[in-house]
Amino acid sequence: MTLFDYYLKYMSEICQGSRPAPKGITLTESDEMARAMELQQQITSIPLFVAQCANEDDIEIPGELFDNFSLEDALANYIQLTADEPEQPAQEDDPDAGKHAFEVFLDCIALDDGLVQYLMEVLKKKDRTEFYKLSQITTKMDLDPEEFLYWLGHREDYASDEERACAAIMDGCMERLYREKKPEVLAALLSGDKATFESFRCEAPELVHLPAATYEWYCRNYLDRDYPIRVLMKLNGVEFPE
Repeated sequence: MTLFDYYLKYMSEICQGSRPAPKGITLTESDEMARAMELQQQITSIPLFVAQCANEDDIEIPGELFDNFSLEDALANYIQLTADEPEQPAQEDDPDAGKHAFEVFLDCIALDDGLVQYLMEVLKKKDRTEFYKLSQITTKMDLDPEEFLYWLGHREDYASDEERACAAIMDGCMERLYREKKPEVLAALLSGDKATFESFRCEAPELVHLPAATYEWYCRNYLDRDYPIRVLMKLNGVEFPE
């Protein structure tokens, strides 16, 4: 197992409630998605987190896994997963055709929660070298972290009027839910849970008088446009340029 394998294992067990969080991390949510958000906000270092969990299990992880920990190690699990996936039938149309390079990058990152967490850690540290490696491994392109953050932070600037309105409204809803300490609702909305959205839109002051705010409207203009990952990044301390 790599250090990243241990990280994913411990993350999964804690979020599922089958093991307690390590000392220094306090989780109050029962919903798995909400617990994952709480946990990600409090993990400041993957190696330190793994070491704490292993110590509490009285397990000795080889020191070289910590000494040699790098982005390649963190992505080993992702690469293996994609290599093991059944080969898809050839398609005439390229699903990435017409997409911005950063959209393709985020599509790759979103395949694994561990990659999302790792990307946020890299961006918080402003580690350009690790970001370049991440973009190379996932998309085979050299992407610039500052340009990526500017693009994601201003994504609605390049969108339709409908998408700009939806992004402004839903960003406001997410920020309000965070201030009101309602992470379970916030997590369910970010994950795209239809029942939660339908219930939320009937009571949210931002949506209750907006007939256009259907679930399809939310999916088309928010969920499918990378805004949820932007919310997660902001809540986890990633800074976006003005």
